[in-house]
Amino acid sequence: MSNLIHISKATVRHLDKVVFEGLDFTWLEGQHWAVVGNSGAELTAFLETLLGRSMVTAGSINRPFSNAYRNQMADEGKVNSFRDLIAVVSQQYTFRNKSNLQNFYYQQRFNSMESEEAATVEDFLESIEVKVTGDWSLKRVLQLMRLEELRDKSLIKLSNGETRRLAIAKALMQNPSLLLMDQPLTGLDVQTREDFGGILEEITASGIHLLMTSNPGEIPPCITNVGVLGKKKMAKVFPSSENSKLEFDNEKVNTFEEANLIKLLLPYPLPEYDSIIRLKDVHVRYGDKVILHNVNWEVESGERWSLKGQNGAGKSTLLSLILGENPQAYANEIFLFDRKRGTGESIWDIKKRIGFVAPELGRFFPANQTCLKVVLSGLFDTMGLFKKVSSEQEKLALQWLQYFGLEDTSDKLLSKVSLENQRFILLARALIKKPDLLVLDEASQGMDMMQRRIFKETVNRICELTPVTLIYVSHYVEDIPEVVDREFGL
Repeated sequence: MSNLIHISKATVRHLDKVVFEGLDFTWLEGQHWAVVGNSGAELTAFLETLLGRSMVTAGSINRPFSNAYRNQMADEGKVNSFRDLIAVVSQQYTFRNKSNLQNFYYQQRFNSMESEEAATVEDFLESIEVKVTGDWSLKRVLQLMRLEELRDKSLIKLSNGETRRLAIAKALMQNPSLLLMDQPLTGLDVQTREDFGGILEEITASGIHLLMTSNPGEIPPCITNVGVLGKKKMAKVFPSSENSKLEFDNEKVNTFEEANLIKLLLPYPLPEYDSIIRLKDVHVRYGDKVILHNVNWEVESGERWSLKGQNGAGKSTLLSLILGENPQAYANEIFLFDRKRGTGESIWDIKKRIGFVAPELGRFFPANQTCLKVVLSGLFDTMGLFKKVSSEQEKLALQWLQYFGLEDTSDKLLSKVSLENQRFILLARALIKKPDLLVLDEASQGMDMMQRRIFKETVNRICELTPVTLIYVSHYVEDIPEVVDREFGL
């Protein structure tokens, strides 16, 4: 078997710090890898190293898989790169409007006229620049990723899981030799996760070599080899048939310092409302597509709920009604905080009472927003900080960053910190105003197993200390905090 990629004794810098020292790794033809580890940031940095987006300051990395292609392109006088043969499915993706001038704003998906500024699924896939021809046509990609019924849907109306499937479809359209996937099961519902093994089987059967980062318990059957990152190197490699070598840490996790959490949260204001949410026969449709039909749900003050449903079931739309972002709320009988929508309240009257965390939020902050500004923006319910704050407010935001051990990120751009740190920063943004309602929508997405447990325990403790009402959305049962004792399904 010939080498595809070979890394030898490499020292690697990524995001201004050394992430690997003495890194060795060999990817041979015919191998499909799952790479696991205790740090989600380290796993992502490993993929960035394979892509040449990190700085190798010692040792070497060679990519012989691309030699024949690059020689051919050079002979034809064409500009080329080994990256022409690699497709990536990351956990961060943004869509721009048809004029390619600006990112969308978060609420735009719910405004039918403005959402037309986004391309459809089919438009998007047809616009992908394909440098290498192959077997993966638009028809085949749509069929494999279950996107046929979504081909005319606006990109910004896609659910989180649908967007993840689209990202995989985009990668396949490039007909790559190597496919790199960063936690590809993230954001997918139970059924799609169960089907995912078959999807990967078809991908690898087409001749594509696969490497994915993964949680230890989610390694699909097509994987032939497993690598374990630890102590800034590839600590262990073995055939996937020996998965028993993976060790699971079931010990109680050490969460953040509770005394500091108490100082930040207490005293917590007592709720002024009996009913936080009351929906009666709620019906939402876009054109001929019915999203929600006769939905009835009541959430009383202090209750802790789990909201469940498959990708595309309408969870995002339901939350948009609750968060005050969907104009169809005015055509329905919806009460928020004991007040019917459309009786004179503003969107800001609603937002000031709600703390919200979702993975896609990070994509909508302006590029110049530091992590400190992001936390401070929670005081004003804006996607970014656009006004001068007091010294007391800035001190409070810094204390939240310090509580999560992220004080060193205060001056860094949100886009430049790791995904797991982004999640805690967004949680700080949600909590800084001590909301009456906390909505966590796949809020620990992008974290590794240990970090997900820490996040879960943190939410448990917040609910034990305060009267906050909670709505928790997750496709992973193990991520739902123990304080959650009610369930609503779509």
